[in-house]
Formats: sequence, C-alpha cells, structure tokens
Amino acid sequence: MGPSETVRRKIPQMIKDAGYMSLALKASERGAGFTEPNPLVGAVVVKNDKVLAVGYHAAFGRAHAESTALDKVSEIHATLYVTLEPCCHFGKTPPCVDTIIGKKIKRVVVAMKDPNPLVNGRGIARLRRNGIDVSVGCLREWAVRLNRHYLKSMTSGIPYIGIRAGMSLDGKLSDKNRHSRWVTSFELRRYSLSLRGEFSAILAGRETVLADNPRLTLRDPLWKGKRFFRVVLDTRNRLPRHLRIFREQDRFPTIVFSSTEAADQTPKTDRHFFLPPGINGLSLPDVCRILFQQGITSVLVEGGGKVIDSFLALGLFDEVTLFVSPTIIGGGKSTALFASGVDRLENALLLTDVETIRLTSGMIIRGFKGCSPESF
Repeated sequence: MGPSETVRRKIPQMIKDAGYMSLALKASERGAGFTEPNPLVGAVVVKNDKVLAVGYHAAFGRAHAESTALDKVSEIHATLYVTLEPCCHFGKTPPCVDTIIGKKIKRVVVAMKDPNPLVNGRGIARLRRNGIDVSVGCLREWAVRLNRHYLKSMTSGIPYIGIRAGMSLDGKLSDKNRHSRWVTSFELRRYSLSLRGEFSAILAGRETVLADNPRLTLRDPLWKGKRFFRVVLDTRNRLPRHLRIFREQDRFPTIVFSSTEAADQTPKTDRHFFLPPGINGLSLPDVCRILFQQGITSVLVEGGGKVIDSFLALGLFDEVTLFVSPTIIGGGKSTALFASGVDRLENALLLTDVETIRLTSGMIIRGFKGCSPESF
C-alpha cells in the first residue's frame, strides 16, 4: 500500500475522531466555572461507531471525566476520546490511567497534553507501555481555549487575569466627579454579574470598595453553590470592618492585601497578606503569585480605574471584557479606561479574537491578549 493510499484511509478516521472529540469538548463545558483549580475535561467512549458513554468533570473534588464515562461501560476494546491527557497520580481521585487500563480500552484519543508537572506526558507514556494506542492533538486549539485559565496558571504560576469594565462610548468609567454608578444599563450589568462566575475570584481596589460598598458576590442562579473569592487591595489597611465584603465569608472568602508599611498590621480576615511596597503601591505580580498559591486559577479585575490601569500598564492581563453604554461622558477629570496610556502607537495594547454582542442598551466587547495557543 503506497503513501497516498495510507493518507486516504486515515482521513475518514480523522474526521470521525474530530466528531467524537467535539462531543467530549462540548461535554467538558458543562463544568465551566466549577472545576477550578482543576481543568475542564470531557470524555466520550465509542465502539463500532456507536457512542457508549459521555462523561465530564462536574466540579472540583468530584470524579474525573474518564471515570464518569467508563463507569457506564462494560464493553472492552473500545476507544476513549478525552480532552486532556489522563492523570497518572493520586490526588482527590485515583489515577485515570488505571481505570482506562482496567477497562481494557484499545485506543485513546487525547486533545492535548497536560502541562501539570505531575502528568506532562507521563499519562500518555504509561498508556502506551500497556499496549494502548494513543493519538494526541485532535482539536487541540479548541481544547486550549476552553482550558485557558488552567493552562495559564499551570505554566506561569500566576492566575489567568480577566479585566472587566463598564464604560461610555468615549471610554469613560465615571463622570468628572468620579461617580461610576451607574455608567451602564441594568441589562449590561446583569450580563456583567454573570461573567463573574466564570472566574475563581474577583479583585477590586480600596477606593471602589469604599465608594460603592459592594458585596462582590455571585447572584446569578447559574452559579448557585459555587465558592467564590473576593480580593481587595487595601495598601494602608484602612477599610472598616462593617463593609459588605467582610460578610458571607463561608461562601465568599475575602482575601486582603496590605503593605508591610501600613500603620495598622492587624489582619481583617484569615487570608490577609502584608507585602513589601512596590514602586507604585502593592506589587501586583506578587499579589498574583500569592493568589495562585491560594489555589486561585483565575481572577476577574473589576476596578476601580486606577487598579484596572495598573494591570493594563503592566500587561498583566489575558482578556478584556467591556460593557459599553451608548453614552458620551467626556471631561478631562472623568476616569478613563487606560488613563496612563502608551507612549507610542506601536505600543498600543492589542486584543485578538474580538467578539461583539449587540444589545438594546449597549454592547459587550470581549477580546484576548495577543498570544498563540502554541505558547501553552
């Protein structure tokens, strides 16, 4: 059989693999917002072109996708499609490779390797040592996008950072008196609140917390039962304890960061960290590293203007979501989205894969910091 005949025979199998892997990827999305710091994973078991079972990782601490799917299967010599390399170590659950081997799976199709140092190719290698045919890379870009929170944190040691801002058409976050409630409509705010649940934590600065006394919690029924962290930057440790962010600590724990030079060194929560001061206040990279150490995989930065500006100026972000109202505020004293700006046009922040949703009261613009999926 010549090379061309081999290619022709492989193409139908590649098409089938992509179809079954797409089912696994769609299944993995059902755990979105609940699995962190674990990844999103979906699995599909197939034999003789028939889907035998579908599974997904539903929440942190729950059974993995492979086990969920394979527990429903009694047939041997089937094919397993899984969106991330199966684990080979003991954690909150036993190694998935043991389950796969025990179920006598004949072939495993994996969307991408797991960069976790405890896995990182070891799961694939062990499956192959046990005579299982393993293919890697099917619909990899889709898998990377779905697990961008997990991949960023696992490969960099800091959480995935999203920035959210409500603003006018001319990029203003407040009026000239620095009042920001409400720049956008109720409709846009409702979508904005739902966005929070995609992340592990929300971050705000002292000025925003003092001005608005927000709860910074999840109120969309979609995220019922989800544990969600609140992060507050309070350099001088002056926030009063009666504020709403210090309530509901069981479900919405508050993490506070203050300076070691603050006059008051009394912790206000169980997770109150005092850091050496940076050039312009707290060191945001240090804040991010500590958040990662606390098991936080992703953070949504909501404000205020100075905090958002600092993250943008440092390039310390991975995506930006803007909720834009059809208004013009103007004024030199009103807060701008990126007030510090760039010194040259070629240094402007570039967003890629920009998506726009138009609503009756404005629009939502979401884009990602320019990078290649191959960087993971």
